[in-house]
Amino acid sequence: MAIAMSVQTLLFIGAAVAAFIAWRRTTEAIAEAKARAEAHVAELRVYLDRLSLTVDETARVLRRGTSAADDLMNDVRDAMGTVRNSVSTVASAVSAPRTALAFGLWQGIHFWRKRRAAQRVAAAATSGL
Repeated sequence: MAIAMSVQTLLFIGAAVAAFIAWRRTTEAIAEAKARAEAHVAELRVYLDRLSLTVDETARVLRRGTSAADDLMNDVRDAMGTVRNSVSTVASAVSAPRTALAFGLWQGIHFWRKRRAAQRVAAAATSGL
């Protein structure tokens, strides 16, 4: 019986040593996996920072572009207002019936030419299909 107890004690001590070694290996493997995961997260953080810088730069460029387009539209509106004022000033200054008739005839011909050109473009577009 004493031999069985000593064999059982040796087996138990062997199992305890094996469990301790397994626990140490598991702890080391977990620490290594944690270090790899943290390195991967740091790498992803760098990529995310680069991406956010690119998005910020794109947004700045877009804002500058929309600002320039807005300024251009304001300039066009101002120019159109100036042209309208000039035409109305010329029309009011030239009040003789012949001049008004000639100006109206010129506008009619101009409108007719634009309409004919638009019809030709439309006809060419439909015949091209």
